[in-house]
Amino acid sequence: MLRWLIAAFWTSILAYDAQLPQATWENYLDQAIELQNAGRLAEAEVAYVSTMQEAERLGSEDPAVARVYMNLGRLRTLQHDYSAARLALERSLNITEKTFRPDHFTVGLLLTNIAMIYHQQGQYSQAEPLYRRALSVLEAALGPTNRFTALAEIGMAKLLLAQQRNTEAESLVEKAIPTLESSRELDDQSLAIALISLAEAYRIDGRYARAEPVYRRALAMVEAKPALRTDEISFGLSRFPPMLRKLKRKSEARELDIQIKSILPE
Repeated sequence: MLRWLIAAFWTSILAYDAQLPQATWENYLDQAIELQNAGRLAEAEVAYVSTMQEAERLGSEDPAVARVYMNLGRLRTLQHDYSAARLALERSLNITEKTFRPDHFTVGLLLTNIAMIYHQQGQYSQAEPLYRRALSVLEAALGPTNRFTALAEIGMAKLLLAQQRNTEAESLVEKAIPTLESSRELDDQSLAIALISLAEAYRIDGRYARAEPVYRRALAMVEAKPALRTDEISFGLSRFPPMLRKLKRKSEARELDIQIKSILPE
């Protein structure tokens, strides 16, 4: 259920590349990424072997090696091999912390991705301290109202919701939503997920009057933008009709069931 957020972070984390020197190993890496983006994952994996061999000539702790491990982590994520993805990202993180500094924004992005993988695997006790450290780094490096800080807040909020820690989750999402709304790079999917997460926090807490308009806003976004019709958003909105039934609004719930089914994947 976190694949949307992991994907959102990969777009940003690759900005790290621009800070690294050009070298011949980049030709191999470009080939691996091209194959990866084309969905030719087995071929990309072979290309990464050549990339790593070339990069390691610069030294096992060189930033080039960190960059290769970072992209290899992305490949493993696409393959849904989350344990291998985590190991690759942890190796990249270790080198990055030594190359730059522990409070560099890239460290925060890598920490968030590692936390998301633990979260995806249901290992909440391992994910939470990483989310907290990531937020500390991102807030210091990029600011509390930065888009990437907001994405990390949503990830942690979803972790807290999974543990029924609604008040803590609500606080994080309420902080993240204005940041996403004002971002120059508006990410509609992240905003829709944030809205659904907030509605969930209200619903679970029994504050149905507050949950309803937030659910409706998310539903309106999905109706307007077909690209938002994902499995995760479908699952989140599916909690809305049962809430109306609890309020004895059965006719509205039936209409909403039909409305949601007509626009979202089964």
